[in-house]
Amino acid sequence: MTSQLEFAARSAFAQVLTAWRTRRGLSKKQLAASMGYHPSYISHVESLRHHPTFEFACRAEAVLATGSEIIEAYTGCRQAAGGQDPLGHPGYEPSQMLPATIVIEDELATLTYTDGWYACRVERLVRNVGDRPVTTCPVRIDVDRFPDQPGVSRRLYQESPLRLADLDFAAAAGEEPMDVRVSRTSDAYLKLALVFGNARARFPLYPGDQTRVAYSYRVPASQYGQWFQREIRFPTRALTMSLSLPASLGAEVGAEILSYAGIKSFSPTVAEGDGDTVLHTVRMRELLLTSQVRLRWRFALPTPLPAPRAA
Repeated sequence: MTSQLEFAARSAFAQVLTAWRTRRGLSKKQLAASMGYHPSYISHVESLRHHPTFEFACRAEAVLATGSEIIEAYTGCRQAAGGQDPLGHPGYEPSQMLPATIVIEDELATLTYTDGWYACRVERLVRNVGDRPVTTCPVRIDVDRFPDQPGVSRRLYQESPLRLADLDFAAAAGEEPMDVRVSRTSDAYLKLALVFGNARARFPLYPGDQTRVAYSYRVPASQYGQWFQREIRFPTRALTMSLSLPASLGAEVGAEILSYAGIKSFSPTVAEGDGDTVLHTVRMRELLLTSQVRLRWRFALPTPLPAPRAA
């Protein structure tokens, strides 16, 4: 039988969970998908029909980024239960791949335009908050040059499809190179799985550990659209996006965030870069899941054709 103390602690946990879910603009279904739970489980915890578990609290904290309020509320439940982990739903089994298993503590994404080529480099400080080793890290590359003209875009990429072999793609976890697998491909985008391993060794990211994952690629301007986008598919604590463009081309740059609340436009900060370049930067913290951050630009002067590849 549940004591009054336990009931009060569970009520406090449910209130914290509901308040932060609402604050982050997430429905029960959206939160459940991000945590790897069935939507009914979220509903049962909020309505006090199920006890929260430690795993549930950790994944909720990873997604909602409450500053440990969720964990503190769970600790209250544990103490009220006499120090025991309250039982969760007996039929629940965690899936083998959970979005909330990975938390991106910090991401720096830089796009540089030089002589007809766009070069992208992304660095992520990644932490495993799950209960099993992580063996891959997903990456998506989008290059649509005509996002508002699907017919024109389709013809372009049917003639010149995006291929991994043409991107000079490289990835590493710390100092170790990572193998790369193509998980899905279309003419204008690639979905990749960066493997925590290579021909020499396997180095999974174990629960509680963190590492810095970096990857880079380059695409000719004839294939790359004038937009640079990051999609928030994992809990992300901080994101910095930088766009380095030649000052001589007189670029106009704008930024926008697309989320459940709609589209918010704003201006990036502007600073002098290396040589004759201008650096346009946006810095954000605690981004909502499934939101998109996008930089768009246009040049006042025509851009040169890409230099030929070395033989």
